[in-house]
Amino acid sequence: MNVVISGYYGFGNLGDEALLAGLIPVLQAAGHQVSVLSGDPALTAHSHGLLGSHRLWGLPGALKRCDAIISGGGGLLQDKTSRRSLDYYLAVITLARRLGKRVVVYGQSVGPLSPAGERKVAKALKGLPVAVRDDSSRQLLAALGIAAELVADAALLLTPPPVTLDLDGPVLLIPRGGYPAITDGLLALARSLHAAGRSLATMAFQERVDGPEVARLRAALPIEVWQADSPQAALLLMAKAGYVVSARLHGLILAALLGKGLSGIVYDPKVAAFLGELGAPAHTLPLAPDRLAAEVQAGEVPDIGKLNALKARAAFGAAWLQQALSS
Repeated sequence: MNVVISGYYGFGNLGDEALLAGLIPVLQAAGHQVSVLSGDPALTAHSHGLLGSHRLWGLPGALKRCDAIISGGGGLLQDKTSRRSLDYYLAVITLARRLGKRVVVYGQSVGPLSPAGERKVAKALKGLPVAVRDDSSRQLLAALGIAAELVADAALLLTPPPVTLDLDGPVLLIPRGGYPAITDGLLALARSLHAAGRSLATMAFQERVDGPEVARLRAALPIEVWQADSPQAALLLMAKAGYVVSARLHGLILAALLGKGLSGIVYDPKVAAFLGELGAPAHTLPLAPDRLAAEVQAGEVPDIGKLNALKARAAFGAAWLQQALSS
């Protein structure tokens, strides 16, 4: 089967590329031909070794050639950051349905949505197989009359490199562009940890967005800047960390896969949902640097049972996806 994946791919976002890297082998192992709608098809082809079509002008041809389309994963179905973004992803779904293609909505978070956005999502998803990565999204869809299966983020399907736990490794701080208050809190935390003798590192999960916040941290105090151009490279770098404090969801997911101690900064419901299921510390704004510093120094790692439950749900999601494509 020729399968096209629609999501926020080809924009240099390590998180979205991580869930794509988890998803592709699942589809290829089942014998599917996989292509991706991408903001940068050449980058997608280089990074993942498969055909990329431009998400706008390559869309008609990609839909014409495919047998099925997967919308996801990621936080696509929300209109908090952009109404146009939601309209695009729903338009892809609607166009594929009109062309008679099989459509599966997989591994997504849903919301926040305006009332108008809720109506659009309910209309576009009616009658489709839908799987979401957190229970709050499932509850939101249920309120809109859409039944959804509960799976987990496809990045949890990745195999991390072997890791030796090193509590004395650098404390990795992962900011989120567009939220200067997060960086303010990370700066206060970094100064406290530096005064206590801890080494520090920082990393942008999307250079265009997070780069200015990384620059703020680097300008303020001694801190290593780690750079990764792929999820695999990010895992290798993060394996050196002694603890991870992240506002980026996939910074937390990759840290959990590596068995690292972690604290999360909640700027979006998807981050709160993951931290809640993992049983890991969650911080809302304004941040409390003293509490964060105490967590870092304690170095507590996530509950392995809860992590394994999430990984099992991701594996279930992969099996569910195969069934949805074939039924």
